[in-house]
Amino acid sequence: MMTASGKGTAMSDVRDADTARVPTAAAVLGAAGLLPLILALFVRLAGGVYPDTPIPIVIGGLALSYAALILSFLGGIWWGVASARATPDQLSRLMGIAVLPPLIALIVVGLAWNFPASASTLLAAAIALSPLVDRYLAQRGLVPAWWMKLRLPLSLALGALTLGLGFSLA
Repeated sequence: MMTASGKGTAMSDVRDADTARVPTAAAVLGAAGLLPLILALFVRLAGGVYPDTPIPIVIGGLALSYAALILSFLGGIWWGVASARATPDQLSRLMGIAVLPPLIALIVVGLAWNFPASASTLLAAAIALSPLVDRYLAQRGLVPAWWMKLRLPLSLALGALTLGLGFSLA
């Protein structure tokens, strides 16, 4: 993209992005990101009378770890957005918020094997509340206009799946 001065920029302004639709790749990949938890919950529930056999337990634990990684990934997204787009007044606050998801994820992974219901409740709450940060970013024009259309349903779905999985492991 060329600027008014004739110099090229590495990326176009996110505020110029199409406001009507979530890009297909983002929607498909975002939805695909839910599959590990859907499959793990299915395996746990399909375990029926033998839910505590090794495979369902390991798959359930790995899926909770995966959800923790997704939360950590969100923190990385927020850090990147803050680094690239935030004003100096916003930068410290956003970077401070961005380091919280990996710390919460670390706590959750530590709790998950012995206290899966507690771990999944904390993780599900953090994931379900993450759109509040996304809304803050969207209101300030730091992310594309379609951002909330993608993030809100994915976060609520992942939060619900995480909670369900954790309680299936308890």
